[in-house]
Amino acid sequence: MNPLFAADPGRAPWLLALLLSASLTASGCGATAAGDAASADAGAEGADGAGTSSDAATGGDTSAGGTGDTTAADATPPKQDKPFPELVAPKLLVDKNPAPGVVEVDLVAAVGKRKLHPDVPELDMYLYNGEFPGPTLRARVGDTVIVHFKNQLPEKTTVHWHGLRISDQMDGSPRIQKPVEPGETFTYTFVVPDAGTYWYHPHVRANEQVEKGLYGALIVQEADNVAYTRERMFVMDDMYLTKEGFGAFDTWSHPVTMHGRSGNVLLVNGERIPLTKVSAKEGEVERWRVVNTANARTMIVDVQGPVYARIVGTDGGLLAEPYSVTGQKFKVPVGARYDIEVLYAEKGTATLRQHLPMAAGGGVVYKPTVMQMVTVDADPSVQDLKTPALPPVVSFADRKVDRTVALEFNAVEDPASPAGVSWQINGKSHWMTPIFTFAQGETVIIDITNKLGPEHPFHLHGQFFEILEVNGVDPKLPGLKDTALVPGMGTVKLRAYLDNPGMWMAHCHILEHAELGMMSEFKVTPSAAE
Repeated sequence: MNPLFAADPGRAPWLLALLLSASLTASGCGATAAGDAASADAGAEGADGAGTSSDAATGGDTSAGGTGDTTAADATPPKQDKPFPELVAPKLLVDKNPAPGVVEVDLVAAVGKRKLHPDVPELDMYLYNGEFPGPTLRARVGDTVIVHFKNQLPEKTTVHWHGLRISDQMDGSPRIQKPVEPGETFTYTFVVPDAGTYWYHPHVRANEQVEKGLYGALIVQEADNVAYTRERMFVMDDMYLTKEGFGAFDTWSHPVTMHGRSGNVLLVNGERIPLTKVSAKEGEVERWRVVNTANARTMIVDVQGPVYARIVGTDGGLLAEPYSVTGQKFKVPVGARYDIEVLYAEKGTATLRQHLPMAAGGGVVYKPTVMQMVTVDADPSVQDLKTPALPPVVSFADRKVDRTVALEFNAVEDPASPAGVSWQINGKSHWMTPIFTFAQGETVIIDITNKLGPEHPFHLHGQFFEILEVNGVDPKLPGLKDTALVPGMGTVKLRAYLDNPGMWMAHCHILEHAELGMMSEFKVTPSAAE
């Protein structure tokens, strides 16, 4: 038997969900506990939402194997928009609209096959436009984005634009938008109000649909390009695979129920790590956009080598005061994003690494694993090392706090749950009415208490917040966020800026926890001026 599959996760203790066997490396597929279920995301599907939905394709349909490229007969004059910076990323969605300030694309979800590991058969995956990950959607702040979506999956789905402060009618919530049935279409139309790094994924049976490959990066550039030499996109994921294919989605083990589905194959941009080595020159400055799309794993990363690295952006865009992470580990919770500025200081080798928990001597150690290696060539012409100027950032710090609310995370035994356990927010699972109602423009302190050991990446749709405290201490995590990691048996204090009216999901982004009930909703009522 291949030793990669020798372990039996069904007999393993809960820690196996967090630990990787020694065979989990860039090419490994070691055994971890995994399981899943197939319940409707958020526990409900809402009424028909706004937008365009029909049985026929709209705006020029594409097959699952394409990315919306126009044919010669469809060729249009080039747009007059300012050019985007150089970007190294998964394949881009093709903008088929010649009008400046408009990005119009086709997006098709369909079944497709991919070979991700030599010891695992070809997988029947869910793919956007036949790509894994889905093609990168790129726009400029203030652009109107039009996405003609067609569902060719054997089940219904939606597309959620994770992190964007757009209309709730376009957010992809199945509580508002009627999920798109197989063979049907829906046109998402929205204006992107905030520059930053985002991503898109389904919000119906997300624990299975995302794991099978339905996700992609979304980049909103600043009004004026920041003068980086180039940008790189790193879409991080893990998958739980066995010698038969995907690990079962209908078995709820204790580790999966409590900690979520941890994968045993590590991926970046749809490839097993490490990625192909790339090169750069001394004095060049890059922007590395990092997103964690895993079902449950918090990614611990660092940047090593002859570089100066600092965080210049997070979920809500650029920071007012970037901070150094040169040689320092930092956590990227599920759903969260970071923009890392990397200045190549001298000849050598730079690496982006992930630190993996490993069992050792009865405890846990963290093993660094390279995701990307960069060969830095010398450039004798470089006299001074400089980083580009960043645009000013609007501060929310002076806003008066209007009220304080509390959230408590817990779990209870529940014979009606497929796992025998339901996760709860404030004593209830799958909230179907707003847990809180706020007025547009309110600034709210949210005190979160986690009553159990597993951590929870709390995600709030359609709004931004700042993290003030973790376990009573300033965590030094500046910037606007939409995702905050709540430690086991710990507390988090947030200051939320509820400026976007609508009905907004507030949930744990460990997808198995959300499926088991850790889902609520905030209502933000529009101001009189709306």
